[in-house]
Amino acid sequence: MPDNDLTGFLIIGLVFVVADGQVLYRGGRRYLGGPDGGEGTGSLAWMVVTVFHLVSFGVLALLSVVGPQWSGSTAALVGRLGIFLLLMAVAHVLTLAVLAQRRQDRIVENHFQDRDGEPRGTETYVRPATEVVVEPAATDPAWRPAVTPVPGQEGPHPRVSPDLGNHGPYRT
Repeated sequence: MPDNDLTGFLIIGLVFVVADGQVLYRGGRRYLGGPDGGEGTGSLAWMVVTVFHLVSFGVLALLSVVGPQWSGSTAALVGRLGIFLLLMAVAHVLTLAVLAQRRQDRIVENHFQDRDGEPRGTETYVRPATEVVVEPAATDPAWRPAVTPVPGQEGPHPRVSPDLGNHGPYRT
């Protein structure tokens, strides 16, 4: 590859990598933060995007020296850029997959923290004195089990509607 083609290829490739890396970092930081705008997601996004930059710069360097017979024309430069853009797209997709996995891990972790009863905020609810609370009685049939207990298990059998003759659901 002549010197001016090599320089042009490297400059164009560097601009593409840096621009795509910035898009990934800014979008990844918001994506990992989620709707609540969680803190501490910038460093994770930065680490993932750093790996993207290293891989992309490595591919750019390899494409600039591989295939010396592909040099000397505008078509060869466009071909190298095309191959580089395709490989950069693959790296972009892999980076998005890593960010999506990290976000899913964070969602699951937050779900289990909420489920364990760890208070995340300081909200308290004070019931007004005029509010009426109706609690079901223990004898309410809606609170009885709806399934037959397994053999050896104590508990009442559920009440079912009677058979409707030959057209009912409980035929023997």
